[in-house]
Amino acid sequence: MTENINTNIFDKYNLAPLDRKGKIFVDGIEERMSYSLEFIKSQYPNFEKLNLTIEFIEYHHSDAVNADFEDLVRVGYFPSTEAEMELDHSIKHALIGSYKAAFADLRRAIELTLTSIYLTSEHTDKQEAVNWVTSQANTPFVSDMLKKLARSGRYKNINDNYKWSDNLKQFYWNISDFAHNKGELKSYRHLNETNFFMSGTSAPRVNLQTLYIFCDAFIACVEEIVVMLSLYNPVILVGLPMFEKFGTNPPMSGFYEEHQAEIVNQIIPIKYKVFFENLKQTDEEIKGIVDWVASHPDLTKEQIEEQLKRDK
Repeated sequence: MTENINTNIFDKYNLAPLDRKGKIFVDGIEERMSYSLEFIKSQYPNFEKLNLTIEFIEYHHSDAVNADFEDLVRVGYFPSTEAEMELDHSIKHALIGSYKAAFADLRRAIELTLTSIYLTSEHTDKQEAVNWVTSQANTPFVSDMLKKLARSGRYKNINDNYKWSDNLKQFYWNISDFAHNKGELKSYRHLNETNFFMSGTSAPRVNLQTLYIFCDAFIACVEEIVVMLSLYNPVILVGLPMFEKFGTNPPMSGFYEEHQAEIVNQIIPIKYKVFFENLKQTDEEIKGIVDWVASHPDLTKEQIEEQLKRDK
C-alpha cells in the first residue's frame, strides 16, 4: 500500500542541512501527487462524496455566512475564508504525503467554524469577538464553546435528541490525536511508513492506507461544518429564488439558491437527516426569511438586463 521511494536520494545531494531538507522534500513531489490522485479517483470508494464536499467548500461555503451587521462587526468573513484555506491546504498536504499537516488543517477548520459561530452567539459580547479577531484573546476551548451553545435554541434541540456535542467532540479528538502524536499509530513513522531517518531528515512517502483515512476524515470534517452552519443559519437548507427576486444584486450572503441548498442537504450526515427535515418545516427563522423573499416581486427581463449592463 506504500509508494516506493528511491532511498538513494541522500546520495544525490552534497548540501548543507537546510538546503538538503528542501531538496529532499520536493524530490518526487509530482510523482507523489499523481500517485495519490490516481488512487483517490480510481480506488477510493467514496470519491463522489469527497468531490461534493470539496465543491461545497470551494464554491458555496462563504455564502453561508449570515451578513447581519452585528455578526460582520464581530468576526466578519475572516473565520470562513480562513477555514477554506485550511481545508484547501489539508488536501494539498495529503496529496504529497504530508499527513500530519493535513489532519492538523482539518482540526483548525473545525475550530474556526465553531469559534465563529460561538463568537456571534448570545453567549459572548462584541468586544470578546473583536479581541479574538485582532489576536488579542485566545481561542476559546472547543468543549467550553460546545457546552454553552448546547444550552439554547437549535443547538440544544439537536444535542438533546442526537448527542450532537458529543459526536462533534469525538471527531475533533480523533483528528487531534494526530497533532498530539497519540502513540506510534499517530506518528510520522506509521502514517508514512517511514523506515529510515538519515542525516536529520527523511524522504516523504505516500501511504495509501493513511490517504484513505484522510479522505474519510475530510468528508466527516465538512459534514460537521455543514451541520454547524445549518444550525447557525438554517435558511441555507432551503433553496430561495434569489436571482429571480434580486438579479445580480442579492443580499451579501446568508442565502442559497436551490442547487446550493441541495448540496447542503446531501452532505448532512444520515444520523441528522430527520432532525434537519423537521427543522425545515418548523423553524420560525426559516419561515420568516422564506416569506420575506417571496414578498419581493420577480424582476422583469428588462430589469435583469439593465443590471447586467450596469455590472459590466
